[in-house]
Amino acid sequence: MDFVSRYATSTSASPSVEQHHHPPQMEPAPLAAQASAPSGPGVPEEPEYLARYLVIKHSWRGRYKRILCISSNAIITLDPTTLAATNSYDAPEDFEGAAPVLGRGDDVGSQEFTVSVRTDGKGKFKAIKLSSRFRASILTLLHRLRWGRLGPIMEFPVLHLRRRTSTWVPYKLKVASTGVELIEGQSGDPQWCLDFRDMDSPPIILLTDNYGNSGADSGGFILCPLYGRKSKAFKAASGTSNSAIVSYLIKTAKTTVGLSLSVDSSQKMTIADFLNKRGRLVMIH
Repeated sequence: MDFVSRYATSTSASPSVEQHHHPPQMEPAPLAAQASAPSGPGVPEEPEYLARYLVIKHSWRGRYKRILCISSNAIITLDPTTLAATNSYDAPEDFEGAAPVLGRGDDVGSQEFTVSVRTDGKGKFKAIKLSSRFRASILTLLHRLRWGRLGPIMEFPVLHLRRRTSTWVPYKLKVASTGVELIEGQSGDPQWCLDFRDMDSPPIILLTDNYGNSGADSGGFILCPLYGRKSKAFKAASGTSNSAIVSYLIKTAKTTVGLSLSVDSSQKMTIADFLNKRGRLVMIH
């Protein structure tokens, strides 16, 4: 609603208008309001962002605070003091990819990453360095803008433990740049997914076998989500191994979103322990 229509509404509710029972009169807006009112076409609406994050932009001139805005069609940076756009890139044409900076840029207080972009669909892509404590979440969203051009996705044959029947059922565990997805073997339908950024601490727990051994290739492994979601137990099916799956999870999470996934083998958790724990959590919720 523009200023003039708001002004007219307030005038129609004034005591003088009600006393004489006149219909609302459209009065000219004050000069200050006329000066501030947009002329011609209306001001375009702000894009519907998937998320906005406070980041630090690194350049040869220094470091600057920016608000990184991510939408399905654009990547925009704003000056946090004025909210003026400092850079804008078309996501389908001008965004090539993003990656964490590992090594020195991987410190907890740094959390550096790069975004490869270009201007107006022309020229070579250039890596812009940014940093944020929300690096994993930012990279997850940026990777999803490039679903069709991501790196290889690995699928592992696994057995998933169903709590209600205490049986192992064959599935495929798909490992992508943002996390894992459980795929029904025959239909190919997704049954469950977990982003690397949403994994608990510890994110991976090793199960012991019937003899109490808790090595990677002994009893299986548990993937643990945050936010009250239920953990799920898996073990490798024929053609792969628990250690191969866990190693690939750790490597992918590190190289794509910059997260270091730890593996806990100290709990000595059996399948029965896991089922009992899951049962208690279900009763609590």
